[in-house]
Amino acid sequence: MRSDDAASVLLGTGAFAAYGAFLAGGPGAIGLGVLGAALGYLAARLGVRPVVSGSVLVGAAVGALVGSAIARTLCLPGTCRAVEVAAGLAGGLGAFVGVGIVVALVVRSFDEYREAASRGAPPKITGCGPDCV
Repeated sequence: MRSDDAASVLLGTGAFAAYGAFLAGGPGAIGLGVLGAALGYLAARLGVRPVVSGSVLVGAAVGALVGSAIARTLCLPGTCRAVEVAAGLAGGLGAFVGVGIVVALVVRSFDEYREAASRGAPPKITGCGPDCV
């Protein structure tokens, strides 16, 4: 396993274990930490850069945290555990998709810029161009 692969696994484990500890204490940290490790391992096997996989996994964990915190705020203490989990899953999934799209577009634009710079060509300029005032 390369150091990049280990970084992906550790980022996934840490992000999801922190969310699990917040949501359900020790057992939640262990369960979601294992899930995060599995997602980090999958990202490493697919060749995803650790910066990309880490930011997406951390974004998903934060989205899940926000979703469950909103449900926890709206419910009486101890009455809506299933709603908390469902809101956490929905928030995490939404953040996973949203952050993933943004990160993919940013990485693609950086790669295009580096490719143009290596050829010695000026990078593409979008917008109104040199005629703008």
